[in-house]
Amino acid sequence: MGWWGGAGRAAAALALRRLRGAAGRPRYSLGRAPPPPPPAASDLERADAWLLRKALEGGLLSWFRNGLLATGVGVISYVQSDTGRDAAYGFFILGGLCVSYGAGSYLVNLVLLRRPMMLPAPTAAANAAAAALLALLWLCALSLYIGRLEEKGPAGPPEH
Repeated sequence: MGWWGGAGRAAAALALRRLRGAAGRPRYSLGRAPPPPPPAASDLERADAWLLRKALEGGLLSWFRNGLLATGVGVISYVQSDTGRDAAYGFFILGGLCVSYGAGSYLVNLVLLRRPMMLPAPTAAANAAAAALLALLWLCALSLYIGRLEEKGPAGPPEH
C-alpha cells in the first residue's frame, strides 16, 4: 500500500466515529431522533379512504357518461340533415370536453389524493392508465365514426 494507506484508513475511521457519535448510533440533523413510524390505519380511516376512492371513480364515470351521451346525440343529429350536421359537431365537441375534463380531473385528483385514499403507487398508476385509455378509446371511436360518415356522405332521400 502506500504511505496514504494507513492515514486514509485512520481518517475514514475518525470520520465514521464522528458520524456515528459516541454510542455507535447514527446521528441525525440537529440531534433529533428519526420520526416514529406512522400508526396503523384504523377501520374508520380505511372506510374513509374507500369512500373517497369510490367518489372519485363515480365522478370520472359521470363525466364519461355525459360525454358519451353528448356524442350519441351528435351521431343522431349528424345523420338527420345538413343543419343537423352542423349541430353534431357542437355535440361532438361537448362530448370531448366532458370526456377530457372527466379524465383530466380524475388524473389530477388521483395524484393529489393518492395518500388519503391509501392507494399504492402501482394501483394508482393502473387507475390512471385506465382513465387515459377510456379517453383515448372515445377519441379513436369518434374519429373513426366521423371519418366513415364523411366518406359516405349524408343519407338523403332516395332519387327516382
